[in-house]
Amino acid sequence: MTFSGRVTEISHMGGLLISFEGRSPNLGDVLRINGGKILGRVDTVLGPVDSGFVHVHPVYNNVDVKRAIGSPVEIAPKKAKGPRNQKGAGKRHGRRGTHDDRRSGGRSNFSGSRGRGGGNSSGRYSKPGKRGGRPSRGRDRRRSR
Repeated sequence: MTFSGRVTEISHMGGLLISFEGRSPNLGDVLRINGGKILGRVDTVLGPVDSGFVHVHPVYNNVDVKRAIGSPVEIAPKKAKGPRNQKGAGKRHGRRGTHDDRRSGGRSNFSGSRGRGGGNSSGRYSKPGKRGGRPSRGRDRRRSR
């Protein structure tokens, strides 16, 4: 069974409530008036299984929500993506750096820093003579000394 719906009313948020029959659309699916103007994306699916509603919000800019009431609605076909297995597809050209640069937040590791905490010698929980420095969870802190 496929999706078929009809705009029933305007929601309190300014979106559209659409009654439907058949399978429910996925969140984020684009809905349009049959064969024509795109209304917007599915925000929520509401109601009981046998008489559900779809909430479309936000409505696209050039849609007059009052005139859309009563219009038949369908799921807009997804846009075709380009061919997948082309040589070099998906690579960003002109980008400098490697995967290792992204791990360190783009900073160079020549200074010996180890990222956010800076190692054991600095940080919020560091104490001389302790490894890791972070208090143990679930234990009484007074006993561990």
